[in-house]
Amino acid sequence: MRGPRVVGPAALISNQDGDKRMNRVEQHPVQAILLMLAGVFFLSTMDVVIKMLVEHYSSFQVVFLRCLLSLPFFAAWILISGNSQFRTAYPWGHLSRGIVGVVMLYAVGECFREMQLADAYTLFFAAPLVITLLSGPVLGERAGSFRIFTAIFGFVGVLIVLKPSAGGWISYGALMGLVGMLAYSATALMLRRMGTLDSTVTIAFWWVTIVGALAGLLAIPQWRPVLLEHWPQLLVLAISGAGGQIFLTAAFRRASAAIVAPLDYTHMIWAVVYGFVFWGYLPGTRIWVGAAIITLSGLLILFRENRIHLRQKRDPDQPAI
Repeated sequence: MRGPRVVGPAALISNQDGDKRMNRVEQHPVQAILLMLAGVFFLSTMDVVIKMLVEHYSSFQVVFLRCLLSLPFFAAWILISGNSQFRTAYPWGHLSRGIVGVVMLYAVGECFREMQLADAYTLFFAAPLVITLLSGPVLGERAGSFRIFTAIFGFVGVLIVLKPSAGGWISYGALMGLVGMLAYSATALMLRRMGTLDSTVTIAFWWVTIVGALAGLLAIPQWRPVLLEHWPQLLVLAISGAGGQIFLTAAFRRASAAIVAPLDYTHMIWAVVYGFVFWGYLPGTRIWVGAAIITLSGLLILFRENRIHLRQKRDPDQPAI
């Protein structure tokens, strides 16, 4: 069987022939929204475990262990479904995305060390807005005024929840937060482009392989032996990380970045739930108002995209914006 066509890194951000390549994966906006919501749940669970583990190990060691424990799952999936899925049409794209991913992890760690969490999270949650706004010029996917509005609307909810302070926005920590947010946005946009030819499991396999290898090298100077009592947490980390990666990748393959990215705001819903369960934090009125706005933002996208999808089934010439 002939391997996939190899595409250079420049093609990942080129919108030439974008619509033709996107058609290789049938688009299902409603499926993508549900997959993204599931992915956010798994990744939020992963974040809770990471928060617990970084108290004992370096961030790079935790990332390496997460990738190492997830890798057999993806490898077994490929072996069952067909060895051809080890091959990728974007070898340089995966390497580029892996490098950007490591930069993102480093920047996030530096940001958390230097800034208040509310300020840092506000910067990070600007990523869906950046992805929505850049999906047009980068991917050739027109966002449309309604999708841009929902992205901004959801970000307003994040600001209400986090209530960032007025100071500290020009510090080293703020700069690293900005780098981390932009790096995450870049990985999401590259994922959307790679999903036109590579399968979900292929993208996920090469992500954990490359990020894990790079994180492992960076973890060597501060490596600590893993205690037996932490292995259950590492198992949850591997399952939640693998599940989140699968759902996230599948979501971006089935709908435009402008549709999927704003649902990243629902991380805040799980942050409230997990904060109460594990740390006894009970949200006040401001938190619930912000969470309601975030949820409404996602529901607006879900209901509207469902109506558009049904209308396009009846009339394929209808615009998708």
